[in-house]
Amino acid sequence: MSRPGPDEVRSPGARETSPAALLAPEREVVPFTGRGRELADLRAWLRSRDPVALRLVCGLGGVGKTRLTLELGRRLRRTGWTVVHVPPGAEVAAVAAVATARRALLVVDDAGHRLGLPAMLDAVAAGRGRGRLRILCTARTGGLWWRRLRWTSTLWAGRTPSVTQMALDPALDRTVGVTSDPAPGLEMDRSEDDRTLLDAAATRFARVLGRPVPEVAFQPTPDHRPRALDLQATALAAVLGGDEPGYAGPGPAMPGRDRPRPGGPPWPGFESPGADGPGTYGPGTDDEETDEQSPETTDPARALETVLDHERAGWARSAAEAGLVAGPGGSAEAALATTMLVGDTSAAGVRAALRRAGVQPAEGRADAAVAWVRAHLLEVPRLAELLVSRVLAEQEGLIAACTRDLSTQEAFGVLAFATGMGLDRPATDRSVTNVPALGGPAADLPLAGRDIPGELIAAAASALPDDGPDDLAGLMRVTRRLPRSAGALAVPVLDRLTHRVAQLAAVVGDQATQGEAMTDLGLVLIAEGEADVAVPVLQEAVGLWRGLAWTDEERYRPALCTALNNLGTGYWAVGRHVDALAVQEEVIALCGRFPAGDAPWADAEHALALQNAGVSYTELGRVGDIEAAQRAALGIYRRLAQGDPVQYEPRVAAVLGNFEALTESGRPEEALPANAEAVAIRRRLAAARPEHLGELAWSLGQLGTTLEALGRYEEAGSVLVEALQIQRRLAAENVRGTRADLAGALSALGALYSTTGRADESLRLEREALEIRRELAREHPERYLHYLAHSLSNLGVTYARRGRYDEAVLLEEEAVGIRRNLARRNARSLKYLAQSLSNLGVRYADLGRFDEALPPTQESVDMLRRLVRDQPEKYRAGLAEALANLGATLLDLGKPAEALRPMREAVAMRRQLAVENPDKHRPDLALTVSNLASALSAAGDNVAALGHAREAVEMRRRLAADLPERYRAELERSRGVLARIEAAIRNPTTVR
Repeated sequence: MSRPGPDEVRSPGARETSPAALLAPEREVVPFTGRGRELADLRAWLRSRDPVALRLVCGLGGVGKTRLTLELGRRLRRTGWTVVHVPPGAEVAAVAAVATARRALLVVDDAGHRLGLPAMLDAVAAGRGRGRLRILCTARTGGLWWRRLRWTSTLWAGRTPSVTQMALDPALDRTVGVTSDPAPGLEMDRSEDDRTLLDAAATRFARVLGRPVPEVAFQPTPDHRPRALDLQATALAAVLGGDEPGYAGPGPAMPGRDRPRPGGPPWPGFESPGADGPGTYGPGTDDEETDEQSPETTDPARALETVLDHERAGWARSAAEAGLVAGPGGSAEAALATTMLVGDTSAAGVRAALRRAGVQPAEGRADAAVAWVRAHLLEVPRLAELLVSRVLAEQEGLIAACTRDLSTQEAFGVLAFATGMGLDRPATDRSVTNVPALGGPAADLPLAGRDIPGELIAAAASALPDDGPDDLAGLMRVTRRLPRSAGALAVPVLDRLTHRVAQLAAVVGDQATQGEAMTDLGLVLIAEGEADVAVPVLQEAVGLWRGLAWTDEERYRPALCTALNNLGTGYWAVGRHVDALAVQEEVIALCGRFPAGDAPWADAEHALALQNAGVSYTELGRVGDIEAAQRAALGIYRRLAQGDPVQYEPRVAAVLGNFEALTESGRPEEALPANAEAVAIRRRLAAARPEHLGELAWSLGQLGTTLEALGRYEEAGSVLVEALQIQRRLAAENVRGTRADLAGALSALGALYSTTGRADESLRLEREALEIRRELAREHPERYLHYLAHSLSNLGVTYARRGRYDEAVLLEEEAVGIRRNLARRNARSLKYLAQSLSNLGVRYADLGRFDEALPPTQESVDMLRRLVRDQPEKYRAGLAEALANLGATLLDLGKPAEALRPMREAVAMRRQLAVENPDKHRPDLALTVSNLASALSAAGDNVAALGHAREAVEMRRRLAADLPERYRAELERSRGVLARIEAAIRNPTTVR
């Protein structure tokens, strides 16, 4: 359901005032306030010398995008600008209407779902004369549809018009106060805070509805700022608190569904906020007396639900009076929701919605029923989305009815509506968890629950015709606008459409269409586990875009960068890391050639190339280059997130998570702030959109790993428990789709419990992880054998800690076999092979098979020495452990003199590690020092051994004081070593 602009003329029709309609920004009931900074920014944009300039204003529903553009247009008209709020379907006509204007502003609301936007920009390219033209687009987010305008419109053919982007934050501007600027004629109002807006809204709503002005209880929170619409809904809910539901009060009648003209009164009899500028009315500006009321407490996040409940309470009676009664399949509300969902609000469209909803008007009352539906259409998109979400969730089968036999245009309307719902999920679509076992932050996270937007997207996309070449254009409109983050239900449908688009494009598409289709198909193939198939597809796509860029580099360079980035992903997926890095570095170089006006396209591709290059550097062992690339990507993504948080905040979190590489390189203290920030971002995102829960669990796992590396085991455990709980919840809803992530969470927590002495709990978790990974490796060996080996080795270590050595050695032997095969194809597996070889030596020693223990242990040391030469920070801890194991093995073989050299080297390395990170490495140092004391004693040097034995006892005494359950047994073993050495010194002839 598209929001009409204030320039649209609608046929008036009688209707009573709807309280919910007071929230519509076009009515301007509440004074405009709190956007001084944004108006100043738009003022500078308007003044620029560019003949044509575009700007995208992003923000979730209810932050004030529409009201800002209305206010800007109203003020500009007073200074001679021609301002047109472009209705859907009139995009090209709007360009013609301002062709002769000296200064013109075109406002395109909900631009992401305007099918006519590319043609509109083509018209600008073809016919713009002298003067300045500004095109102001609004959308909840940018994304592919915005970036792909670059090559789907001729506006960029041989030129680079100015394109900028900004975002509206929910928080109103508290600090900027801008005085009158005579040049553009924009008087800038003083900023107001949330409290003032809330009170002003309550005053205005009370006046219109003829109600007393309530005192609204509101407690602002610094970490969550409500949107302007939520504040206004809070005020309206408080005003309606004592009303009979559905009654509008004695205020002035509202003429039909006409929208007010900018600058004019919203309806007869109501005083506008100001004749020449925004009003500064606040509480107490009216002269009339108000009755005393106790404060009404309303949560701003739930205020729209309260307003909708008030509306719905009055619908049943009025619908029955209009001849609308519930039929076998639906109700008047279902007809209303269906009409808004499909978007055809004509009389014929409403009749079709009645049929879809199974609502049969009373005999002779069909016209009255249609009039009722049209009169009760909700004017505020978020209220409409809330109603549709509720009704579809309540009435089984209505989604299928709503999406049956849709025309192409209707299907696209449903997809647009559902995509908006998915980006800005209604509160009623987010149930809250109640998991007492968690006892932590996850208890307040939403359950994924029923994915109404995903179901709608899947159903509507499946209804699109895809039989022949004539369907290609319609399918591409969908694939450009549906994000892959639309949800688990929508992704398979989108993938199917992408395959079909590629098939049709190969037959009838031009070179750009084919390049776009193949670029998209390559990513889908990678996601489907067909990376080997994807690489040649992406190579062909890059070739097509190279050819186009040769003819018009400015227009097609962004598309070439996208294709190259995707090809790099394909190379990475098949292990061709050198090739991946080559194309990523090519993108980085290409982005350096973009002109300044191309930031919306260049920055996104540049950041992605840097992010992926950081991953390639990790794979290739170029440790010194990793951090610089990731920090550069992070800086760009932070800047992009300021203009489009919905699109780029998840990218910020992803790059912050990549700083886990610092933990792997032995610098966990530097990784910790980045990992913690990633969790904070994804926790906030998941609270609003459950599809981010998986990413939150992933970030929690990274944070837990870093905390464990710092020796902060208790904190790590809490974090990893939360990650596992989320993954279990997701797996309960989508077992096959989240098995790998569940296994990862089980493995991480199991390994931590094994390390901290909670062996029974560890065994349960690690066995479950191993079972899942065996199944995954049978299905997709190339993707999951690495993880299977990881689980085998982890479980072997835990079995050994429980004294189950026979089972442990079999598991480690299997892990070594897998990792040898993997290392032959990918050098990255060498470090894991070295770890398994060292573990295998220990497992043989546990069984007394000392001769068999020596070869794998020595091989591990030799392998790690080579790795340490190239990357000392990353591998020295592993080498220290392998050296300690080698020394212990030689000692077991009765070769104490040979054992001393690797043991001393291990002690020296672990002393340095313990200086850098004592919590993490002091326990290992104590073990190695104790073993060195034993080796020295066995070699006959009890005097030298005594000092090491005492040092080991003292270290383990301090460890046992903090964690007695974990270190008491180790302390007793060190005391036994010390006692034997002291006895040998006292009586050297009798103690052996």
